[in-house]
Amino acid sequence: MRLYWLTILGFWSAAAWAQDPSGLKISAAVDLVGSYKADKNSEAPDQFAPREAEIVLTAPIDPTFDGVLSFAAHNEEGAATAELHEAYISSSRLIPRSNIRAGQFFLGVGRLNQLHRHQWPLITAPKVHTEFFGEEGALDSGLEYSWLAPLPFFLQSTFGVTNGFTYGHAHDAGEKPKQPTHYARLATYFEMPGAGGAQAAVNYLSRTDAVKTRMTLTGLDFTAKWREAGVLNFLLQSEIWHRTLAPDGAEAEKTLGAYILPQYAFDAQLYLGLLIDYYSVLNLKDAIGQSLDNSVMAVVPTLTYQASEFSTLRLAWHDTTSSREDQPDHREKRVEFQASFTIGAHPAHDF
Repeated sequence: MRLYWLTILGFWSAAAWAQDPSGLKISAAVDLVGSYKADKNSEAPDQFAPREAEIVLTAPIDPTFDGVLSFAAHNEEGAATAELHEAYISSSRLIPRSNIRAGQFFLGVGRLNQLHRHQWPLITAPKVHTEFFGEEGALDSGLEYSWLAPLPFFLQSTFGVTNGFTYGHAHDAGEKPKQPTHYARLATYFEMPGAGGAQAAVNYLSRTDAVKTRMTLTGLDFTAKWREAGVLNFLLQSEIWHRTLAPDGAEAEKTLGAYILPQYAFDAQLYLGLLIDYYSVLNLKDAIGQSLDNSVMAVVPTLTYQASEFSTLRLAWHDTTSSREDQPDHREKRVEFQASFTIGAHPAHDF
């Protein structure tokens, strides 16, 4: 591990020396998170520690192609695990009105899954994202193509196919799937009253793993922003996803999850958001085959102080209630604190 990070440090230093003449942009992002028990039912570790540290290099390769390379170290069960994060070549100039990328990347579906964790407007992902995409997000190696339709309004379609040996966050090589991961997204953008704009999209993702379990995801994501003089006055972000897990020869499990996050700005640096998170197994049954009502519901008010686009402090209160018809409700409360920062010339964020 020490040799690995010495190698990365050397690479960073050499790249930084050559940054200006080559057009290379280098950034480092650090995400520090503390989670503390607020009641006896909480499983929070009562610890403040780095959750993730990431080094990102972006540069034009030539007049046609661009390149992205990133390394990340994650805190997993108390140990730092270093790995290649993203490594892909892309082009928006090879084919008119198109963008192509090939390599390893976060799959181009949904909202949170396309953002690195330190870019999220919240500290911890909603349960639907954690269950359907993993703690951070689903990334894989393959090919993705996006096309902007020649219409008087914004309409972009995205299609991708990736290896599918693993799904979500994995540290092993996985097994060859019966059907690789494939996905599609259709997104549009429209103006909102009062200097606002919104992006909405429909999503589809599917794969069949090595033991013939077919997973199908369908979802909607919506993001609206109201700005004034460059200041984000109000954010409204939401996703709803339905998953079908169909093991070979067994009944499929159907699950629904959704979240909504309104965030209000008191001024250019101080924000208050309220995450409402819902998750349920739609066809859960007891031992005799009777359907059971069940849900996991979380309410998470979050206070954010952002001194600039390079540094963020957040404080959140998690209140989660797990309900199941044949069992007493389980309630868990915890407090979370986040300090994240970026060093260097990070690339522009998407809408």
